[in-house]
Amino acid sequence: MNNASFGIKKNKIKPNIGLQILTGSTMLTESGQRFDYNAGDIVNYEDKYKYSGLAIMPVIGLQYYIKETEKLKAYAAINFTKVFISAKIEDSTNPNANTELKDQIKNINILGGQLGFGTEYFFDQYFSISGEFGIRLFHVNYKEEQNHSIYNPNTGETIESKTKYKYNFSLNPTYAKLSFNFYFTK
Repeated sequence: MNNASFGIKKNKIKPNIGLQILTGSTMLTESGQRFDYNAGDIVNYEDKYKYSGLAIMPVIGLQYYIKETEKLKAYAAINFTKVFISAKIEDSTNPNANTELKDQIKNINILGGQLGFGTEYFFDQYFSISGEFGIRLFHVNYKEEQNHSIYNPNTGETIESKTKYKYNFSLNPTYAKLSFNFYFTK
């Protein structure tokens, strides 16, 4: 994914901040025939499901220049991000689907990071081009608790219980990027 970042180079260190935004949407239409219990007959139907989502990922990072010559500089980079998501669903079969989705989103926590190495070539003091290779690290954590009743047929009693769900997912793709860098001096 691409991002815009801004930083200040001071000696061998360049702290930076950036922003990545990811949006997406999809639509599913299901149509055919089914039995309608209210009508008591087989009827034609069409159900529509529309999904849309937004992920906002602020990035904070640091570049450290390992080796420098006059025009060529090798560096290591590290970045961290916290992903904020929102989504919307329109479900013709479930009017509460959007509320349920928003409740589930509250239980999601996504953190990310990036480790890379690169080289930056300076054409002059104001402009450079750099290439970088590294690995991205994303970790998704989902936690939810649900209350429900359990009937024991041996005793005839119903008790209240709580079920906890915990889901963890990690994704670690490599990346390669080419950057055009502009520097402003006093």
